[in-house]
Amino acid sequence: MRKLIIISAAMLPLLFSCSAEEDRLLERETLFRMQIGKMEDQLYVQQFHGINTLSKTRVFMKDGFFYVSNGESDKVMEFSGFGDLISLYYNEQKNPAPVILSSEVKNERNVTRAAYPYPLSDPGEIVSTASGDLLIDTRIAESRRERDEDSGAMLDRILLRFTEEGSLSSYLGQEGPGGTPFPFINSLHVNSSDEITVVTRTQELWKIFWYTPKGDPLYRADFSSDLLPEVEDVDNAAIETIYPDHDKRIVYLKVDYYKRDEARNIKFSKSMIHAYDLDNENWTLSINLPRNIVKSEQPVIFEKKDHEYLYEFAGVAHGPSFFLLSPYEGTIYRLMVLEADGRVKGRGLIEFSENEIFFRSYYVDPGGILSAIVCDEFGADLVWWRSDIFIEEPKGENSKFLPNEGN
Repeated sequence: MRKLIIISAAMLPLLFSCSAEEDRLLERETLFRMQIGKMEDQLYVQQFHGINTLSKTRVFMKDGFFYVSNGESDKVMEFSGFGDLISLYYNEQKNPAPVILSSEVKNERNVTRAAYPYPLSDPGEIVSTASGDLLIDTRIAESRRERDEDSGAMLDRILLRFTEEGSLSSYLGQEGPGGTPFPFINSLHVNSSDEITVVTRTQELWKIFWYTPKGDPLYRADFSSDLLPEVEDVDNAAIETIYPDHDKRIVYLKVDYYKRDEARNIKFSKSMIHAYDLDNENWTLSINLPRNIVKSEQPVIFEKKDHEYLYEFAGVAHGPSFFLLSPYEGTIYRLMVLEADGRVKGRGLIEFSENEIFFRSYYVDPGGILSAIVCDEFGADLVWWRSDIFIEEPKGENSKFLPNEGN
């Protein structure tokens, strides 16, 4: 059995200290903009009393193409890096008949551009496989939903599998093709071997399902605060999120720990990333995340007040390299890239507009490029930051496909 290795931030004081280099602003590039609306190349979002609906909007990038799921309009769009609509999977009951694709698909030069009607319901997570299949997380009809007896969770999500030609080949459930529906799907991934990972959660547990490229089950693992490696001098633990490795059958859990002070109040103690090896069924690595303390520029009684923010685990790139985001000042966020040995590979700042308040949905590709949909009142921008400069290979694995690469 492998020995659990714990690396403390205190062991690397120089790497975790602040420097002028860490605060450089990363250039944000807007690739294209989607208008708010119901047309096939538009994004439909709405708020009630200033709060977003529960429907997801997600972005996934592969080979320079961007897939965008729009839960409120029951559709999934595929765009080129220049914003051209390539394909559309849509619910005919919730969307008008396509105009752009229906006219262009008749042109022999554009035979790969097409719209595919299918009764999607609240689509969420999306991923494209190496074989060209598209997996879409969707809700099943109420008559087919089940209640999990152990957790009480509603089992109402499945993964639809569409071929590159747009036809439905199968659907994936817990046991594989045609299996029991999943509980809430938190994220969906395909690794370098084209194996599929489904990260789900219930009120009590995180449940990981790992499949072969064909969808046959390989592993299932359950995680909760009670099943984590033992950590000294903490009282409570909360799993923030889980991401799989791109090359190995390993999952990474970002966990926030809390401790009671002398007044018995619960206060944040520290954050850690734990690695669990599914092949060997053991914990292999734990690292302490550096504290994220920001000095406010607003004086408080002639003094600057320090604020501590928790990092959000945004994704994993090859290496592995862990991408973490946190508030910094106003509309500026701090991005930190961490290696598996606990060293900081890079820090940078990314900036948003004050109007981008509806939502932000991130995606970190295997090469380390951070993409996002950022939505304001009138439209949504597909943007990226070339954060792949922080990992060993300066160009991501999709670089040869990306727009403006040679400019």
